[in-house]
Amino acid sequence: MWLSKAQVVTLLFALTAASFGLLALTLLGISRGRRRLALYAVLALGVAVFLGAPFLFEGALRQRVETGLALSLPLVVAGLLVDLSRGARQTRAFLFAASSVLVLGALAELAARRQVLVVAPVVPPLGIGFLLFTAMLLPRVAEQERRLFTRATTDPLTGLLNRAAFEDRAQAELARAGRTGRSLALSMLDLDHFKTFNDRFGHPAGDAALTAVARAVAQTIRGLDAAGRYGGEEFIVLFVEADAEAATHALERIRAAVAALGPPRIAQRITVSAGVAMHQGLFEKTSLKSLVSRADAALYAAKKAGRDRVVVESVPEPATPADVRYR
Repeated sequence: MWLSKAQVVTLLFALTAASFGLLALTLLGISRGRRRLALYAVLALGVAVFLGAPFLFEGALRQRVETGLALSLPLVVAGLLVDLSRGARQTRAFLFAASSVLVLGALAELAARRQVLVVAPVVPPLGIGFLLFTAMLLPRVAEQERRLFTRATTDPLTGLLNRAAFEDRAQAELARAGRTGRSLALSMLDLDHFKTFNDRFGHPAGDAALTAVARAVAQTIRGLDAAGRYGGEEFIVLFVEADAEAATHALERIRAAVAALGPPRIAQRITVSAGVAMHQGLFEKTSLKSLVSRADAALYAAKKAGRDRVVVESVPEPATPADVRYR
């Protein structure tokens, strides 16, 4: 059976609404504003079902579906608009416009199907407006969520993970090491004589040095490793599935990259000291707090030995699987 031009337009709007509803659902996994996106997904999918009702249902069932959705969608919009009071101004504006167009378009379509002819000319402009506003909406929302996520997990000066985000990642890797039995290494790095550097050249020069060191660390480690700023001039690096030898080689590369820094990028050549703590997933259980404390002790040993070096903690390996160490 051939579809009329009006039916083709309605079906196009229904499929578009469904696609944006599904896109909103996929964004739920990476979004911090989950309630808002969930409401928007329900709204878009509800409009899709409403517009597609003539193609999905027949007779009295179709009328009940249309009426039920027409009554429920304003409630969803009300919840969405209440939730928008806590969002960013730009996001609120786009969501308000898109939600309004969605609901008005659905209600206008309902009136047209009930042969209230005065609204018939309104339906096509509302449908076009829905397409435009929705097309503009989701990229803006996704970008806003990406910025919020970056702000919440990234150190603003160095661009590395902040302390909280690093600890979340490290906890996950510790749990994975416990399941797989793979080893990992955690290292604390500290800029040598950084207080003297700051006193001599000033804090802006110190910030430039921290940024340059962070860039050197990020460019040296692998993609599966993690690096963060632990506080002040201290950095922390997690080497995933790495033994002591691999971690030492990586840190020596970092140390060489930092030693190569100098004017004009930073005011004066600097060096770093590093301490490494090992976690043998197959033979031990440990906490992140304990692992950081052990890496910090190794860092202290590196400084005591003269700085500008890497020191790996000295821990005896278990002779047999029965000699498991619990920290």
